[in-house]
Amino acid sequence: MTLKKRQALKRLGYSDYRPLQEEAIDALSAGQDVVLAAPTGGGKSLIYQSVGLIRHGVAVIISPLISLMTQQVDQLNAKDIHAKFLNSTLNPGEQDDLVWSIRHDRIEFLYLSPEKLIQPSVMGFLQSVDIALFAIDEAHCIAQWGGDFRPEYSQLGKVKQSFPTIPIIALTGSADKQTLAGIQTSLGIPNADLIKGSIDRPNIQIQIAQKKQAKQQILYFLHHEVSGQSGIIYCRSRNKTEELCAWLSHLGFNSLTYHAAMKDEDKQRNHATFSRETGTIMVATTAYGMGIDLPQIRFVIHMDIPNTPEAYYQEIGRAGRDNEPAKALLLYGLQDMLKAQQLVSDTPEQARVELAKLTRLFQILENRQCRKLSLLAHFDEISTPCGICDRCISKQAEHNATIASQKLLSLIYYTKGTQAFSTLIQILLGKRTKTTSSIQAEKLPLFGKGKELTEAQWKTVIRHLLAFEYIQLVGNHSFLIQLNEKARQVLKGQSQVILANDHYYPRMTEEELMKDHANWHKVKTWLYNQQEINMTDGQLRKICQHKPTTAASLSRLSGISIDEVSRFSDSLLSLLHEKSIN
Repeated sequence: MTLKKRQALKRLGYSDYRPLQEEAIDALSAGQDVVLAAPTGGGKSLIYQSVGLIRHGVAVIISPLISLMTQQVDQLNAKDIHAKFLNSTLNPGEQDDLVWSIRHDRIEFLYLSPEKLIQPSVMGFLQSVDIALFAIDEAHCIAQWGGDFRPEYSQLGKVKQSFPTIPIIALTGSADKQTLAGIQTSLGIPNADLIKGSIDRPNIQIQIAQKKQAKQQILYFLHHEVSGQSGIIYCRSRNKTEELCAWLSHLGFNSLTYHAAMKDEDKQRNHATFSRETGTIMVATTAYGMGIDLPQIRFVIHMDIPNTPEAYYQEIGRAGRDNEPAKALLLYGLQDMLKAQQLVSDTPEQARVELAKLTRLFQILENRQCRKLSLLAHFDEISTPCGICDRCISKQAEHNATIASQKLLSLIYYTKGTQAFSTLIQILLGKRTKTTSSIQAEKLPLFGKGKELTEAQWKTVIRHLLAFEYIQLVGNHSFLIQLNEKARQVLKGQSQVILANDHYYPRMTEEELMKDHANWHKVKTWLYNQQEINMTDGQLRKICQHKPTTAASLSRLSGISIDEVSRFSDSLLSLLHEKSIN
């Protein structure tokens, strides 16, 4: 290792580099552009921070969120490394002071947003000073937001045009081949070194199940699998986050909400509380995500289907940042798939890209193999079965659904693809409803010929045929089902359709929760915060059931000595006798 690299390591407070880090540092130090894909916790920031100290000049870091900039600036300054951010929070006098400091080599790292960077005045100023490198953090935003929410990301190609000799590193936590290629094209760095680390997060247990009374399924998960722990529940709509948060709070869970329509001070307050208090549940839209790096998050629940495999993997990756065991639960059904498709862009080219990503996620959800294998394969990573996901733990029985698929596909053909899936199912089940009567469905040869399956099983068949592109929906607003070439192969008997039986996650009612006499989630949270108490769940359950009122009775119930019990009895007894359900 060179002296400069060793000195940079020492200043940053580390003792050694990982091989992937050193490979990227050497390339950048030599003036080579780099696109780096590595998991969260993979030490990506150490790379550009080291190069910023090794090369002469100020290192310019482009970050999408003020919170991300502030966090890193504070961390660097704490190590006596001179870092500042340039954003809208600085008044004109502070900006003038910053410019003076940069011109006089007093600043080693400058953090700014893409919007700030591409301002002509900022670009002009940077051309007058020495620059060590440009680092573009969360670079998947170039593909994710480039032409939409953050159009400035699509303009970052100006950096290479204006600074052709300065190395650029673009960093992302997870991206497929198409996204990585998009990053290189947008930034104008086609010859960049592409460096990829494994994105596998073996400590996260993935469970994916069919949605059936989702709130009760979530209640079971919170009570039986992650009681007392902190986590995030993702919902697609703002209204749903507020409704679910209110319901959980009513049941005694310490719950907060976070979405884009909230006031900034409310969002900051809720984030601060979530960061500080163990056992808190954040019910949020995807507005709560990027830059969230908290070690205590133990679970992530998805109430709705994310838009892409990348989004899903990034979101579940917010759990288990400390490499301790964590859990991810996603609940979905046919209606969720249809709704997700309806929400794709109205712009034809953008819709094509979004629909392809969404379809790939559907295939991952419907795949019969290990969840981790399916996900990592999307990122061109070969893996072995994880052994802990729902597919690995309980081998789901499979069945041949070829004949059922032929019936459904034939019915779509007969009805010219104009009938909703719910109507097709009613026809196959032989149900005489207002809708089926209006189209004289009883005259169709397939009326009542699908009674071997239940309504739920027919939905499973439809989900599979949609996910693997035997059929597709045409148009966002008008409902039309189109048969693809794969469907013709099934109809001709040239290929088979094999399905895994659906997995329904267990449910728990509010009444069952009340029978626990004390709020189990809060009691477990209390235990997590008592670092020196060695108490099993069995002991704690017994205490909750009998609700002792004195330290002596608490000692008898738990089998823990009275001297030991006296250290924590006041706080536990107080909690046991709180009213847990409003």
